[in-house]
Amino acid sequence: MTLLFRLSNLLVLPFWALMVLLPRWRWTERMMRSPFVSAAPALLYAALVLPRLGAIWPAIARPTLPGIATLLGSPEGATIAWVHFLAFDLFVGRWIYLDSQERRLSPLLTAPVLFLTLMLGPLGFLIYLVLRAVASSREADKSGTQIAAARLNRNEPSIDGTQLGLRTRDPGKTLLQRVWHTNWPLTMLGVGMILVFLAALAGVLIDHRVITGAPAWLKPAKFAVSVSVYCFTFVWLLGFVESRPRLARFAANVTAVSFIVEMTVILTQAARGTTSHFNVTTSLNTFLWLTMGAFIVVVWTMNLLLAILLLFERIPNRPFAWSLRLGLLVSLVGMGSGFLMVRPTHEQLVAMAADHGPRIVGAHSVGVADGGPGLLVVGWSTVRGDLRVAHFFGIHAMQVLPFFGWFVARRRNWFAYFQEIHRLALVCTVGFAYLGLVLLLVWQALRGQSLIHPDVQTLAAAVALLALTGLSAWAIAAHAKRMDTDSSGFDSRTVSSNAEHALEG
Repeated sequence: MTLLFRLSNLLVLPFWALMVLLPRWRWTERMMRSPFVSAAPALLYAALVLPRLGAIWPAIARPTLPGIATLLGSPEGATIAWVHFLAFDLFVGRWIYLDSQERRLSPLLTAPVLFLTLMLGPLGFLIYLVLRAVASSREADKSGTQIAAARLNRNEPSIDGTQLGLRTRDPGKTLLQRVWHTNWPLTMLGVGMILVFLAALAGVLIDHRVITGAPAWLKPAKFAVSVSVYCFTFVWLLGFVESRPRLARFAANVTAVSFIVEMTVILTQAARGTTSHFNVTTSLNTFLWLTMGAFIVVVWTMNLLLAILLLFERIPNRPFAWSLRLGLLVSLVGMGSGFLMVRPTHEQLVAMAADHGPRIVGAHSVGVADGGPGLLVVGWSTVRGDLRVAHFFGIHAMQVLPFFGWFVARRRNWFAYFQEIHRLALVCTVGFAYLGLVLLLVWQALRGQSLIHPDVQTLAAAVALLALTGLSAWAIAAHAKRMDTDSSGFDSRTVSSNAEHALEG
């Protein structure tokens, strides 16, 4: 069975590689249009199932959890289930590939979706359905010229820092009024979190209880600031979504509700004098922790939805537009690093194996218990790894990268000889460098290494990332300068020639 298990992967991986890595190759499309792409794993599945149908049929005809667990618990059952997954995942992936080709979706969008479909089947399929719905609505609503004309009449969201991309263009209204008009639930929550932050600071001064090595009200204070910044950033980004306002409003409202639930749990647990994260000591604490986790997944999903909407939005200034998109996409990675925190640590797994259920399942730190020596205020571990570092930097990509995009678009005297393509390349370079930084911080934390005590490998990776970023930026600047020089030389020669002809005449 081990050999069959390994061989089954080889039946599908070449097709996945072609769809993800060579989607525009003509032979990829020819092969994927054949309905027999999934035939090989299907035949292997049939060869494995039919001789064992008598034993398998009772378990699937009247499925029960113990029966299915027993069926999948054997090497034969696991191999059969795996081949089943491979066959149908490839079938779904083939449909996604062909459908995206017909809709002329960018491979940059479909490649990650196909990879997710390979790894997590239904999740990738679900994300593609959202992507497909947004693309379909864009095609059905307006043509590109109609969108541009309509935006011209409505005064396209500015990046000059005065209008901030908010939907209300009335200069007579204050900034808060314009933010409120864009989405009042998130605005109210953002303002409310400022008040919660002030109240939590008072709690830090008055209430001297300590939870996991930190003042009881410090975590609510930090989360209040984070939620407030996130809300106002989300509202600002909403101002650039013109084609699907209802879907954008849905994402904003669901995000607001999710944060309200999370902050309610955090404040409740702080008042009770216990930790909110990873707490499974009682039925109530477990319920509250799982509720938090579920709504954070919802927040992540709404962030993804906003990113997809902006990917399909036509924003005239391409460099700035991609700074918005890359900021959201990198923030998704940063938020996703938080999912690594819910994994049981080695010590917790040992306790589970010994039937001594741990009081805490999951941790911010790697290689050491939470609550040890940490940096001031943020609490990041100074002795071992801490996933909160990558989480923090990743989430704030949605502020850092748009600011850089605005800076590149606004400071034209700094980039006088940069054409739009060079500005776009520079924004993408910084965006991918920022993503590399987040992934580097995740890698460092997972190796149990403190942010302030990097080893040689981490330093080498950081230097390589910095060098690649600097080299790319230098190449972009050099190409822009060369094009500007060539263009200036051509113009000067043309002017000189015209002047000579004029004098001769």
